[in-house]
This record gives sequence, structure tokens and C-alpha cells, in this order.
Amino acid sequence: MNLRLFGWLAALFGGAIIAIWLVASLIGWVFGALGFLIKAALIVAVIGGLVFLGYKGYKAIGGGNRTQIRK
Repeated sequence: MNLRLFGWLAALFGGAIIAIWLVASLIGWVFGALGFLIKAALIVAVIGGLVFLGYKGYKAIGGGNRTQIRK
């Protein structure tokens, strides 16, 4: 067996393994970022919903009613 050919094959195999590892890491980071964005969006939605409901409740009990009596 030609040792030079064996060296080339070993280098190609090692490079392929490193490339697969890098792609898998990149995919993992992308899914991690997507998960973070989904969690952040849910938190913003919950806080926004609570603020909206609080504002509607405040208006329902007459809060901010600034009627002016004309003279």
C-alpha cells in the first residue's frame, strides 16, 4: 500500500470529521439562539398582556377620567 496515499486519505478523513463537527456546532448554536428568541418573545408577550389588562382595568374603574366642567 502506498503510504503517501494513506496519508492523504487520513488527512481527508480528519478534515471531514472536523467539518462535520463544525457544522453540528453551528446548527446547535442556531437552535440555541432560536430557543432564546422564542423565550424572550414569550416573556415580552406575557408582560405586554399584563400591562394591557392592567391599563384596561384602570380605565374600567374610571381611572384617568378627566372630564372638565364648563363654566
